[in-house]
Amino acid sequence: MFTIFFNMDEHRAKVGDYQIEMAKTMLEEGNYRDAFKFLREGVQRSPQNLEGRLLVSEYFIYIPNLRDLDRALKLLEEGLPYAHDNPEYLKRYIQLLIRQQEDQQVIDVSNEILAENPEEETSKLLSTAAATSHLYRGNFDEAEDFIKEYDLESQIEGLLLSTKVSWERGAQRAAIAKLENSIGKFNTNEPIYAQLSQYYRDLGEYEKARQYAVLRNIDAPLAVSPRVDLLYTLSLTGQEERAEAEANAILRQFRNDEKAMLRLANFATDEGQIDLARRIYEQALENDFPIAPFALLLIESHITAKDFEGAISFSEELAKERPDWLEQNLPIFNSLRSVAYYGVGNMNLADIYIAQFLQQPNLRAESLMAVSRRFTQLGGDEFARRVLKQAYINNPKNQAALSNLIEIEIKTGNAAELGNYLKKLLQMRRPSVEILEQAYEKLGSDRFIYTPDRENLLIELNTVLRPQEQAS
Repeated sequence: MFTIFFNMDEHRAKVGDYQIEMAKTMLEEGNYRDAFKFLREGVQRSPQNLEGRLLVSEYFIYIPNLRDLDRALKLLEEGLPYAHDNPEYLKRYIQLLIRQQEDQQVIDVSNEILAENPEEETSKLLSTAAATSHLYRGNFDEAEDFIKEYDLESQIEGLLLSTKVSWERGAQRAAIAKLENSIGKFNTNEPIYAQLSQYYRDLGEYEKARQYAVLRNIDAPLAVSPRVDLLYTLSLTGQEERAEAEANAILRQFRNDEKAMLRLANFATDEGQIDLARRIYEQALENDFPIAPFALLLIESHITAKDFEGAISFSEELAKERPDWLEQNLPIFNSLRSVAYYGVGNMNLADIYIAQFLQQPNLRAESLMAVSRRFTQLGGDEFARRVLKQAYINNPKNQAALSNLIEIEIKTGNAAELGNYLKKLLQMRRPSVEILEQAYEKLGSDRFIYTPDRENLLIELNTVLRPQEQAS
């Protein structure tokens, strides 16, 4: 006991480590509340316990009532001095930084640790992270410097990153050639075929896209993802009968695989194939899968096909039955009902259900943007604007949400907040040139003459869009 006073820090660390071990047991038993208390106290006593820090950060990332990504980042950042040789910890920290668009911080941390010549696993992780962050910011030369210096193209992930740099530079054919020349160099070609199929789809060369989708399917015959990817390509090339036959084959072969059925249900929803979505839903019922996502996708497939009456009918049927899963999924359910009622021209119910949807806490930006797209497709710009504003309020760092909000503000002529939104966008990763051009053109018109700080915004937009003019 006497020596404790001379080794207090060591003693505190041991107590903290013990608390973290106790918390892990509590987590296994489902006692999440007490586990959180023990974890926080344990990390305070033993700050170098990286496992404890990771576990606490998960609470701040995923638990709705505690969700605070900035706190999660700060917690992980404080453990960074102890983590230079811990790839798992560094990977989680960098993933969260990238999620929060803290690209410069990723670059700075990577440079700091890479200067210490870490082991190969850490070196590859950090150089890839730095190259990716430079890509996000449009620093193509710097991204390629990392790719070359650390020989990232020797691994398939680095090769795919390198092709993205070429593609974003505007060298689409060079990106494709780089991939095609790498076929057969790795253990699997499946990711290469997948990217080639996507690139050719983006270029509108659907027959080439179909060829690579077929090759991807041959390379991974037991996987469902390549087969669903082929379905999309067949649909794009107008081969409906073949696509239908392939969808039926997938349904037969993977009918007992929940994840495979979900992927196929998403395809059916995207394509508005109500019959296929219903058959998948019935198969999910038969297999006793968690039914919520299949039911919601079936409603959405009706909406995609513009069968709004069918969507309403099925929704009302579910609302009367009140299955157990409905309460947990009520926000998304109400958003779909709102879109369906808007589709039939019932603005009152559309407004009621969208208001109920937006009142729910912790709505994900991705869900909000999906709902806004549905309204935009139907011409419901004011509804879409309400939803996008909520997405931006929930996550001001979500660039896609902010970009979409700016587009809808320009379209509907709402000038009050447009200037603030544009300033925020200009601080983010390479904003869409199309959006900036549109904003520059509209801000110069009389319709937006009262936009706050309009003249300075026009100058700033012109500087970004035409840097060569400023240089001259």
